[in-house]
Amino acid sequence: MSTSTLLFSVQQHLFQIGGPILLFIGVMSCIPNLLVLKTINLRKSPCTICLVAVNIVNFAYLFVGLLYTMLTLGYNIDPTTSNIVFCRVHFYITYILTCCEPYCLILASIDRVLITSPNAGTRRLSTRRLMVISIIFICSFWMVFHIHALIFTQIIQYGINYFVCIYQSGEYATFITYYLLVVTGCFPPALMGIFGCWTVKNIRQISRVKHNVGTRGTGTVVVGRSHTLQSKDQQLIRMLIIDIISYIICKYPTTIMLIYQQVTQYEDKSAERQQIEQSIVTLTYFLYCVENCIGCYTNMLASKTFRAELKRIF
Repeated sequence: MSTSTLLFSVQQHLFQIGGPILLFIGVMSCIPNLLVLKTINLRKSPCTICLVAVNIVNFAYLFVGLLYTMLTLGYNIDPTTSNIVFCRVHFYITYILTCCEPYCLILASIDRVLITSPNAGTRRLSTRRLMVISIIFICSFWMVFHIHALIFTQIIQYGINYFVCIYQSGEYATFITYYLLVVTGCFPPALMGIFGCWTVKNIRQISRVKHNVGTRGTGTVVVGRSHTLQSKDQQLIRMLIIDIISYIICKYPTTIMLIYQQVTQYEDKSAERQQIEQSIVTLTYFLYCVENCIGCYTNMLASKTFRAELKRIF
């Protein structure tokens, strides 16, 4: 058995068996996640609003992305090849969800930078109203930006009774490849990393200020009060950092494969090599979907408050 045939068999069985299991795990993650994040103890934070938005996007992606891929690759059922409207709408919604999740996580990272700032004026910028407006703007922007998917997506015949719903070849295909590489592959991890490190820097600065205030002599007069993080904010920071780490670990292998394909696109590749590369991309996509399915479980590890609320609900 050749390597390409083996990888194709692994990919097919992975989505036949692992796909339904991952879908079930994802549903059992998203629903409790929403129930806990909407409780009175957590929903007052602007960061929680972002996490709720991310969870809603993840829940939708389970059926638009994971379920569709599971049916197509695992069971050879592709409903997009028989209806051009469904084909284009599917691509359109997939693009929107793919962009909304990371940029909502970036908004949450920015909010944690604001709330941990030593400057009181900066901390006051962290408000629920501003966060809701930002999320609406981000989602509306991607909805408008991706209208091109409703125009340039086609059903193409590659053989007898073999049709594929895919974007147009040529310049538009090149645009989509680089767009996915930059907008969803490179920018989000970089921005999440920057704002995450910034938050950690602010937390350390707060700790140093508290330590200096605590070690001053009795003859020193302290004007005002030092900024302290509430336990809820600390736990939300941990939840967010774990979400960011999970996003990078699960999503970045797909980005690496896109980079590899662009670097080697002008090489003379055999049919078997092309099949191997495509199978590896498909396998990395399964890992890509794992991140959308584990939010509840990572939050349980990161937050005592989350565990207590989840226990209370059940």
